[in-house]
Amino acid sequence: MNELNDRQNTIDLIAAAWVVRLGETPLSDVEQQDLDQWIAKSSAHAEAFDQARSAWRKMGELRFAPGELQADIEALKRSSSPAHHRTVRKRRRRRVWFQAAAVAALLLIITGILRFQYGDPYILLAADHHTAPGAQQSITLSDGSTVALGPDSAIAVHYSNTERRVELLTGLAQFHAIPTRGNEHRPFLVTAADVAVRALGTEFMVDRTAEAVDVVGIAHEVEVSLAASDGNGQRRVVSPGQAVRRSEKGMGKVRSVNVGLATSWRRNRLIFDRMPLGEVVTKLNRYRRGRIIINDSDLASRQVSGVFDMREPDAALALIVKELRIKTTTLPPLVTLLH
Repeated sequence: MNELNDRQNTIDLIAAAWVVRLGETPLSDVEQQDLDQWIAKSSAHAEAFDQARSAWRKMGELRFAPGELQADIEALKRSSSPAHHRTVRKRRRRRVWFQAAAVAALLLIITGILRFQYGDPYILLAADHHTAPGAQQSITLSDGSTVALGPDSAIAVHYSNTERRVELLTGLAQFHAIPTRGNEHRPFLVTAADVAVRALGTEFMVDRTAEAVDVVGIAHEVEVSLAASDGNGQRRVVSPGQAVRRSEKGMGKVRSVNVGLATSWRRNRLIFDRMPLGEVVTKLNRYRRGRIIINDSDLASRQVSGVFDMREPDAALALIVKELRIKTTTLPPLVTLLH
């Protein structure tokens, strides 16, 4: 039953995305062909598309209160039979609630799709610097420290008289901190979720995803701790060539890493060595306007190894799909489902 529900949810999502796309610029010939083929693939596709299109129309109609519902109201007023009045009113109420529920569901789907394509609007509002998918940016802060901001990433700068703090809102960044010496007495800190990274040296990298925060030492040492640390093993010192991960399980052990591989994104390369597909997809999503989604936990745990040129992220995805022999359902440029 869950598998059937997941399949229907996927079909509904794709249908809604097509309806949203139709509300923008006219479809290209290729897009129109893709839509026609998708609808013709099964009756479930056609039905989902019709329902999504109907809900979209209702959403437009309900903007003008009471819109088409005025006819229902007038019909109720004209009815002379109390029993008929109650029956019709009950039927109309069900109809109104169904329409409202359909519109609300479609709005949630549309919001999710737009978030997938353009990023979290709240993060963009809070950010002092941010990058688009596939883009990088070099930033010089007021004290001379520099930040190499990775693709689809954002930071907020909070400098004060007592500290130099940079918040990594999403994505990844490589920091080169001006050390505390001479007139510069303020510590340099980077925060990401509940992780605080204090520069004891100069250069390090922080990578923040929804699942974890990774800190890599590049030059000299950094101290990594949790904001609510109680001293029970939640503090680590990371040296060059080492890394530590904060996940839902807590602060992990310090481990050795290849700095060249960890920072390969700066050269538009992603290098994976037996990395779970779920983590690979998170990194690939930073290079594409659309979003790749995995709806299977077993599939997400499959391992990927290879070197990929991120100037062509779709080619990288195609190669991974081919090597793992998995299926995709694609709605350019919004969603690509791996299953």
